[in-house]
Amino acid sequence: MNKSCPDRRYASLVLIICFVVTWGSLDLFPIASIASENSPATSSVPAFIGEDLSYNISFWLFKNAASARMTFLKTAQGYEATVAAQTDGIVGFLTRHMHETMKSIMRFDHDKNRFQPVLFQEVLQQGAQERKKTVEFNYDKKAIFISYEGTGRKKTVIKKRMPDDDVDDLLSAFYNLRLGYFGEIKQNKNFVMKVWARERLSKITILFPEQYKKADSTKCKGTYYAVLAMDKSITNIASKKLIGWLSQDLTPLCGTVEDAYLFGDLKVQLKEKKRQID
Repeated sequence: MNKSCPDRRYASLVLIICFVVTWGSLDLFPIASIASENSPATSSVPAFIGEDLSYNISFWLFKNAASARMTFLKTAQGYEATVAAQTDGIVGFLTRHMHETMKSIMRFDHDKNRFQPVLFQEVLQQGAQERKKTVEFNYDKKAIFISYEGTGRKKTVIKKRMPDDDVDDLLSAFYNLRLGYFGEIKQNKNFVMKVWARERLSKITILFPEQYKKADSTKCKGTYYAVLAMDKSITNIASKKLIGWLSQDLTPLCGTVEDAYLFGDLKVQLKEKKRQID
């Protein structure tokens, strides 16, 4: 009866971790050499092709409540971005070791110089239960197909009209920002991105404020500061504010969802950065 009910299941602790990892670890790269190219050849976007980032996540009194990994790869299908997160330790035990993966398969639009989402998928595993949501962007039919399936339930598919304006999924928006599609990234600039979430078009606003508290960067020792605000249609957590820091050499360092839950902030810290080589 209620179509939005299955989708609300994805507003889990692990999904929030995916948000923090993705949007709390923004990486800034030179824009000119990227935006001037007609396609994202390896020489144009060396910054995140093959990128493999690992994170530790803390919540309240639990310093190792969860872990996450984020990758961006060139594949035969085009480009594939993945964020996988899981609860660990005591939190893992209490949540039946939740594991969630967000994956976006993208192609490159040569006319607009942007990544174009083709398929976005979220898979949530908790104990013996699994739920999967898949969003297919069909540009020929100008339609978006959202399917739900999982343990003990029949697969359902919902068809929506594709918006006239360019639309992203949660991961393609992040990489289009890094690619420079929305404009040059620097402090004192704001960006608004339209993303498809919960069977509807939602908005993510990211700000690079010129004024901020220097003390906020003490633990991260960051140089670049970003604040992200999400529509309530994207997540059910109390706070819709996410902050993140980057280092002088533009390495993602940390991110925080302030007052994410009743007991306080959810924080993520970069553990390891490496590159996968074909």
